[in-house]
Amino acid sequence: MNADPKRRRQPAVVRVALLDAVVQEALAGGLAGVTVLGVAARAGVSKGALFHHFPTRQALLEAAYAECLLHFDRDLDACIARDDVEAGRFTRAYVTATFKSMKADERQWAKFSLTALVEPAFAHLWRTWLAQRLQQVPSERDDPRLRAARLAADGFWLQMLTDPEAQRAPQQTDALMACILGLTAA
Repeated sequence: MNADPKRRRQPAVVRVALLDAVVQEALAGGLAGVTVLGVAARAGVSKGALFHHFPTRQALLEAAYAECLLHFDRDLDACIARDDVEAGRFTRAYVTATFKSMKADERQWAKFSLTALVEPAFAHLWRTWLAQRLQQVPSERDDPRLRAARLAADGFWLQMLTDPEAQRAPQQTDALMACILGLTAA
């Protein structure tokens, strides 16, 4: 019997807390420093509760990365929905969502996404996600100008997450985004 009859189970809340805790732990100590006990403690749950949601540490890490992709995917879809011009729409949304991810409230997840550079399973998730999205827009997938715009946005993302000096020049961000978006004009 439950020791605290007033406590209700909230699996969705616990799952969100665990995924957020993974991100916080990875940012604090690197991916190698993420431990099951550290994540459980940060999320305020038992190790057993963590394993109820995620059978292994790797499953937990991959779920956190998949959540990171989901955040980006939602932003991307919102940008696509606001764009009335079909030609280049996906790439404009990709650029816009990438720049949005550098905002302070989004940056924690964006920083965690850097782990795709060192964790093969995450890199695979990223490549699969991008390939699936680009498969929906073959004209953009094969257009070198639009690919250059996406690569430029990726370069911005990488620089913003790894170079403290770049983060101190936010006034350049809008101009840079406009320049990159210029590549998407027909």
